[in-house]
Amino acid sequence: MLPWIVKDKAISTIVTLVNTADPVAIMNSPAYKVRFHILYKYKNTTANGQLEGCQEYDFCVPTSYNDILVFDAAGNFNNGAPLFGDTTVQGAKYAVNPSSFALPVDGPRRAFLIATNEIYRSEACSDADVAGGEDTIYAEAMVVDIANGAAWGYDGYNPRNVTVGRTMTFEESLNFNDNETAGVRTDALGQVVASDRDEVAFLTIMPPSVFTTKLFVTPINPESAGGMSLLLNNFSVGVQLYCDPATPSTLDRNMPGIFDYDERCLSFNVVKEVVCTDASEISHYMSEGVWNTFVNTKAEGWAYLAVPRPDRIVPPLPAGTIPTQQATIGKLEYSIGTTSLDSGSVKGAINNFIWVRGRVIR
Repeated sequence: MLPWIVKDKAISTIVTLVNTADPVAIMNSPAYKVRFHILYKYKNTTANGQLEGCQEYDFCVPTSYNDILVFDAAGNFNNGAPLFGDTTVQGAKYAVNPSSFALPVDGPRRAFLIATNEIYRSEACSDADVAGGEDTIYAEAMVVDIANGAAWGYDGYNPRNVTVGRTMTFEESLNFNDNETAGVRTDALGQVVASDRDEVAFLTIMPPSVFTTKLFVTPINPESAGGMSLLLNNFSVGVQLYCDPATPSTLDRNMPGIFDYDERCLSFNVVKEVVCTDASEISHYMSEGVWNTFVNTKAEGWAYLAVPRPDRIVPPLPAGTIPTQQATIGKLEYSIGTTSLDSGSVKGAINNFIWVRGRVIR
């Protein structure tokens, strides 16, 4: 799963996929082949509203054992076809339909992408025998600001849902929630902030006078919705900042807010609501008064971040959505032009991206 895909005429998302599934070894027959099944979930309109749902676009492309594939999800480079002259799979020319792997809608558009490697005998994209397995696919995304010459990136989220050595179904390959089996969490690196697993995250905020900070948020399917749930378009989540590190089950009774540079808690009661995916500036997570106070400090701050229970969100999340207490969250800090850092300066754009990691605080 690549939770944050950006499409715009001035911004590209370069996607890299690596397949290490050997269909012959897994199925004990040379009759089987392997392909990438690529699924986009993208916002309904170019407004990319935080409460907008998503639509789906998916397709399959051929791959092979130890293959690497790179393409631009925005279609700015090579019209979305494979980059760097990669036109063949094990010497055979790509017979790809569609010929472009880009998201085929107008920008600007926010989206997320899911890729599975499927082992099959039938050519039909929806007709796979088994998935390649959790450890047999690797993905990266590089978001490139073409206009300003800057970039940020991350590696994909690939949870361990299935016992090693057992083939997995396509449905199982779409289960990204943070589950726990025998004390082992499926998001080994804390990629999901799972408040229903008693997790919170740390969030630092650089001075707004120096950097703009955005949070990229994509809800993750709750376990109760089943493995196919990310095929739906209406998952929702609330995100809130706190001065209190108590367990998320009691966060509704603790102090929302952020700490400024002098350890003072600037309190407020704001919950940011998101459907499908979103990228909003950090000011949206605070009340206007607290934001102005924080800006006027001209300094940094920090907070605990958690996902409150849906029944604690006022106003409630939109009707028809499926609420969850899990989300993948990334923090982007950026500046355009010359950036002043006290007595020094940096010429040119700065982009810094950090995957916000959930953890249990006892």
